[in-house]
Amino acid sequence: MVPFRFLLLSAVLAAVLAAIGVTAVMAALNPSASEVASNVSDNDPLTPPEFYGTR
Repeated sequence: MVPFRFLLLSAVLAAVLAAIGVTAVMAALNPSASEVASNVSDNDPLTPPEFYGTR
């Protein structure tokens, strides 16, 4: 019965580590609203952000 307990504990630990990893990757890939707003040259909503390039 002891190996089953270790298997269950390992599965729970793996799920927690996976959730932390996914959260960290999503936080690294998604820019925050302040980062996106800082890339805009002015406050005109019709002007695309600078990272889209020129027309």
